[in-house]
Amino acid sequence: MQDIKKGKSITRELIDFIKDSSVINQLNITPKELRIGVFYTGVVLRSGHAGMSYTPVQEIPEAVCCPRSHAKMPAAGELLNKEITELMDYALDDNALKAAVGMATLNALSAVLLADDNCKYKPTAYGNALELIDITCNDTVAMVGAFTPFIKKISEITEKLFVIEKNPKVVGKDDTFKIESADRLEEIIPQANILIITGVTLINHTLGPILDLAEKANEIVVVGPTASIYPEPLFKRGVTVMGGVRITDAARMIHLIGEAGSGYDFFDTCADKVIMRNEIIPVK
Repeated sequence: MQDIKKGKSITRELIDFIKDSSVINQLNITPKELRIGVFYTGVVLRSGHAGMSYTPVQEIPEAVCCPRSHAKMPAAGELLNKEITELMDYALDDNALKAAVGMATLNALSAVLLADDNCKYKPTAYGNALELIDITCNDTVAMVGAFTPFIKKISEITEKLFVIEKNPKVVGKDDTFKIESADRLEEIIPQANILIITGVTLINHTLGPILDLAEKANEIVVVGPTASIYPEPLFKRGVTVMGGVRITDAARMIHLIGEAGSGYDFFDTCADKVIMRNEIIPVK
């Protein structure tokens, strides 16, 4: 994968692919609604397709009422007047809120591509991404981002589970597993043969570097609502399973985001968990 590593970033490659897509271009897509909620950010397109992304509040330098210019959302109140190409490019920005808007936009546009009859990527299953991988007591599992339901299940199978999480507050006080510091990424990731990564790494631009460290991994799972992108850039880099979402009720999604809805709220009413397994053999 050396040529891939030296080339475009995952997000840049996805943006270029979407911008060149005849499926997208023939629809002349524009944004219809946009919400930056406490937990999630959502974008609805005039085509009816929608996408969502995690809102990385903990990444904002000052999460207060009047943040400095580098922490706030530029052009607030005017975002729906932006060209869809400009909103896509937000995904490349270091501003956490702009990046979240960009990823939600890319997920909405990816939904257009994935719904096309000629799309080569189809859901493998619906539900929990762990259902598509086999974990044994001999496996070493590294998890970037604390997925509590996954942790409980995996820790019952193998003792060699390392959970790397930047925000320890996401873990409840009653949970007994140890949280590893992000400073140990370069030590832990190369040891793991199974790697589970939060889609939030697409927002903070760390997914590519993490994948570069995955020297032994034969299963790489990228999961979460943010990981609902057109999968080709990830599959080319060795990701074996993607667990994202498909929005089934865009109006309901935007409404829930505006009322600080959690993941459980979405899956009950307006989104399905979609799992795709990589059928592409990565270039070594």
